[in-house]
Amino acid sequence: MELPHIGKSCAKAECNKLDFLPYTCDLCSKVFCESHWEYKYHDCPEQYRVDQQVPVCPKCNEIIPMKPGDNPNIKVNEHIENNCRKVPKVQTYPNRCSKKGCKKKEAIPVACTTCKLNFCLVHRFEQDHDCQGFIHPLARQNKQNSSRPHPTTSATSSSRQMQEDEMLARALQASLNDTRTPRQQTSSENSDNCSLQ
Repeated sequence: MELPHIGKSCAKAECNKLDFLPYTCDLCSKVFCESHWEYKYHDCPEQYRVDQQVPVCPKCNEIIPMKPGDNPNIKVNEHIENNCRKVPKVQTYPNRCSKKGCKKKEAIPVACTTCKLNFCLVHRFEQDHDCQGFIHPLARQNKQNSSRPHPTTSATSSSRQMQEDEMLARALQASLNDTRTPRQQTSSENSDNCSLQ
């Protein structure tokens, strides 16, 4: 015994299935079976009211205006063919090293404080990139010494060279003595400790 008064038939023409728990489309108000209740499966003519897509151009990232019922793929293609302005590619690492022969690029700028040029992390120090504005401390000292008036005779210049060499030798000897002094003190303290025990 059949119960034709219970349930309803699917409104899709190809299906027409009797369903005891039918679905009613909230847009077109037609009754559908379990297989065709979604908008896309019964080709709902009112689907554009719910399916609001905002297409964006993949080249210029511009929003493309659409009217209800327009196909977004067609609108994007029309935009690209007619009035798309391509956005230039942004450089990931625009800070290139200014040292001759170096091709490294950094994400952040590393500028030399003296010559104001941009360098990579390897060449960021003044000594590493042969900075034109940089003067080494010893060269600065020699430059100051050279600014003093020089006697014109060659004998005095050779004696001056001897004085500079002697001063350098004394400075080296003093620095060596400074490094040896703590070792000597610790060894003398150890000998004192041994004698007390």
